[in-house]
Amino acid sequence: MFPSSEIYCKGSSFGGLVLVPSEESQLTPWPISVTVLILNMVMLYPTYKWNKFSLISALWAVISSALSLWRVCSAKQGPMIVAYNMPFNLPLTIGSNIIRLTLEDGTKGFKERWKTFFKVINGESPQYTTSITADDDWIESDYQNDKNGKSFKIYYRIEEISRLFALIVALMAMMWGVIRVWEWWLPFDSINDEICLASFPENVHTSIEIPSCGYIIADWGQAKIYNCIQFEPAVGWFLIIVYTALCAAVLVGMFVIRGYFIWALGGVGSAILIVISGLQSTYSTNGYCVEFVAKLMRLPLTQKPQILSHQSLINLWWYRFGLLQWAIHLFTIHG
Repeated sequence: MFPSSEIYCKGSSFGGLVLVPSEESQLTPWPISVTVLILNMVMLYPTYKWNKFSLISALWAVISSALSLWRVCSAKQGPMIVAYNMPFNLPLTIGSNIIRLTLEDGTKGFKERWKTFFKVINGESPQYTTSITADDDWIESDYQNDKNGKSFKIYYRIEEISRLFALIVALMAMMWGVIRVWEWWLPFDSINDEICLASFPENVHTSIEIPSCGYIIADWGQAKIYNCIQFEPAVGWFLIIVYTALCAAVLVGMFVIRGYFIWALGGVGSAILIVISGLQSTYSTNGYCVEFVAKLMRLPLTQKPQILSHQSLINLWWYRFGLLQWAIHLFTIHG
């Protein structure tokens, strides 16, 4: 149990000045990204078995791949653009699709996985052909329980075509992303961050978060944002290298056609974006980082910014981007 905010955060009176990322460079707050990552890992759960959920998962993969390709193609160079628009999460989609298209159950060898892949995309999947082996009891049971073999095959083909389309689009998005990040290597501002000063009138309503003593601000319409500066974050420089390494690992996984390996890379890529987003938030929510940025801005002691809560950054994100951006983020887990 913490005491009241007045006792716990002694001398805390809101002075009207805080630090926030600019609208062009603000990444999605990590609490939102973590929730969306969990949802995507459920929707793209790596399983080789067919069920009624498989078609929904395939359509989710199609939407995710198409939106990611659109974000890569429409991206314009600017601060934090690599973290914001590059599809670090797409290995989730690629791995999930490969697992279903190869019926990967951990028992097939390298050649057998490729043979199964080509059979499936050519419409000769063991799931609905007559050559069902003893190891495919779950397939035989599904097939015999279905009264209409033709409709059974149609559902499978819709899923297979959808997953093949999603796989091709996802690979295009990742490869085009590699080209774009190396185009942005010089000038280097594509991994820079941009932090601004935000001032509020005296009558703005605030509350204090315990135990961080950060201010919770709900009404960002009253904020005046100005005096933005760019600087290179402590870990920002390695984003291009990490994204390139991620793509190289995906290509290796594609060659050996290991879906579970690629799917795991998607979790790693998404986690990197969440870490970067969390580090960006420290320039608003951590006292030492706020003091560091204030020195870069050469602010006098009388204009010392105060720390924000993570809830305030979530409120700011919703104020700036709203429901549409959240819907896009739901499928792409971008930064």
